[in-house]
Amino acid sequence: MSESNVQKKLAKLIKVELSEILSRDLKYVAGTFITLTLVKVTGDLSLAKVYLSVLPDPKLQEVVTALNENDWEVRKALAGRIKNKVKKIPELRFYEDDSNQYAERIDELLNDL
Repeated sequence: MSESNVQKKLAKLIKVELSEILSRDLKYVAGTFITLTLVKVTGDLSLAKVYLSVLPDPKLQEVVTALNENDWEVRKALAGRIKNKVKKIPELRFYEDDSNQYAERIDELLNDL
């Protein structure tokens, strides 16, 4: 099932605002650079699944764990920025985006041929 326009707009808004929040306001793991790669919002707009990548790569799991443990704080910061644009602030769940690692593995396999 495809996403509605409302889902897409909310996902884009969350991605922009969370990027700003995580790069400037909240730092959970020192020495990391977080990139939000994808935000998917459920049909009822109650949950946003946030996929991210981290540099350096070995700290990815640590960052995801820290964000999920402090999701209430991140959600509160997000609410402060978008409360006038949405009726309800969705819950946030953070996930690893390992597509870069997957692409690197494919490159390695192709180079070995």
